[in-house]
Amino acid sequence: MITASIVTYKNNNTQLEKAINSFLNTDLKIKLYIIDNSPTNEIKQICNDDRIEYFLNNSNIGFGAGHNIAIKKSVENSKYHLVLNPDIYFNAGTIEKLYDFMENNPEFHGRAPNQEEYRKAMEELK
Repeated sequence: MITASIVTYKNNNTQLEKAINSFLNTDLKIKLYIIDNSPTNEIKQICNDDRIEYFLNNSNIGFGAGHNIAIKKSVENSKYHLVLNPDIYFNAGTIEKLYDFMENNPEFHGRAPNQEEYRKAMEELK
């Protein structure tokens, strides 16, 4: 199983929903933890998939503490855990490729996404 977590705080629902759907778009066994640090549960309405577990903190406990909630929950039933931001989007097949890479390269313990927008912005500054 692959698990992932997204920590939110008053996020744009459209952007978050795009991130959620891009992660869920796989045939692999997955679970997504949404850790909501917002003062209301407004985001809960877009967390209506059985593969999503939603947590409302009612206060902003921070990025790291939020992800730690999900990591503690996932440690017993997940081989891999992805720490995501609400603006991370996966192309079709990316999660499968990431899974295959990790399975075939046990010497690696982590991966990071390409930062396409950052790279484009740096090129424009030159």
